[in-house]
Amino acid sequence: MVRKDFAKINRERMLKAIDHEEPDRPPVALMVNAPFFAGYAGIPIKEYYTNPRKMLRAQLIVRERFYNLTPIWADGGVAVEPSALGGEVYWDTAGNPQVKPFITDLEDIDRLEVPDPSRDGWMPKQLETYEFMIRNVERDIRVDFGYLVIGPTTVAGMIRGMSKFLIDLFKNPEAARKLLRVCTDTAKVWVKAQEGVVGETDYGVFIADDAASFLTPKQFEEFVSPLYKELYGIFPDYRRWYHNDMKSTHILKPLADAGVEVFHIAYDVDLPAAKEIVGDKICFVGNVPPLEVLKEGTLETVREACATLIRKMADGGGFVLSTGGFINAGTPAENIDAMVESVEAE
Repeated sequence: MVRKDFAKINRERMLKAIDHEEPDRPPVALMVNAPFFAGYAGIPIKEYYTNPRKMLRAQLIVRERFYNLTPIWADGGVAVEPSALGGEVYWDTAGNPQVKPFITDLEDIDRLEVPDPSRDGWMPKQLETYEFMIRNVERDIRVDFGYLVIGPTTVAGMIRGMSKFLIDLFKNPEAARKLLRVCTDTAKVWVKAQEGVVGETDYGVFIADDAASFLTPKQFEEFVSPLYKELYGIFPDYRRWYHNDMKSTHILKPLADAGVEVFHIAYDVDLPAAKEIVGDKICFVGNVPPLEVLKEGTLETVREACATLIRKMADGGGFVLSTGGFINAGTPAENIDAMVESVEAE
C-alpha cells in the first residue's frame, strides 16, 4: 500500500537524489504524456490535445489514481515550436500532432523568423491552456512540468527533414548552425513565455531533444552544447532537466558538460555504466523498459526489474526510479502500482 502522504515524501527524496545525497528510500517518477493520459481517461487523443477542459480532466483523473505523482501541464506534443516557425500541423495515425518539413532549400533558413508566442503557431493555444488549467484546478495543485521545450536538434530535424539536417551538419555546417540558432532562439522565447504564465516552477528548464543522439560527440560539442548552456542559462537558479528517448551513451559526457543535471534517459542505456561516465554530475531518471516490462510484463517482472535497478543505482543518490521513456498507453494500473511500491519494499 502507498501511504497518503507519499507524494510529499517522494518529492523530498527526489530533491535529495538530484543533489546526489542518499535518501532513506529511492524516489520514483511517473513520466506520462498525452497517449497515457488520454487512453486512461477514455478520451480520444485528438480531443485531448485540442480541448483544454478534456486535457485537464484526463490529467486530474490520472493524478488522483496514481498518488498525486503525475504533473498537470499544457501538453502540446512535439508540434508547438515547429508550428510557430511556420510548419503545417497534421495528425498522425495515432492521433498525435506532427509537423511537415518545410525547409526544402538552404535559402529558406534565411527567411525563418523567431516567433511571437502570443501570435504564432500553437504557442498561443498552449498559453491559453496553461491559463485555463491554473483557473480551474484546486489551489493545492500546481500546474507545472517545468518550462518544457523541444530541443533545437529535434526541431531542426523536424522542419528540415532529419536526413537532410544530418547531411547539412557534414556538407553545409554553417547552414545547419544557422538553423539551430533560430530553433534555439525560438526555444528561448518559448521558455520565457511559459514562465510569464506559469510563474515559478518546481521542476526547472526541461529540454526534450531525442535527435541529439544522432550526432557524434564532436558534433554535439560543436553545434549543440553551447545552445543548451544558453537555454539553461535563462533561469540559472532552476534545475536543468533533460529527456532523450534514444541511446545516448556516446554523448553522456558532453551532456554533462552542457549542464544537464537531471536526465530522463532511454531504457536501453546501461545505467551503472552511464554513472561511471558522468559520476555525480547527472541524476538519472529511469530506466525500466516501458513496453516490454511495465506494459507487457507480469507484476513479478516489474518488481524484479525495479529491484535490480534500485540495487545497482540507489547508493549515493543520483537516481530516480522511472521508466526509460514515457509510460505507454494501455499500461496496466497494477503494474504502475508495483513500480511505485517497489521503492518502499525492503
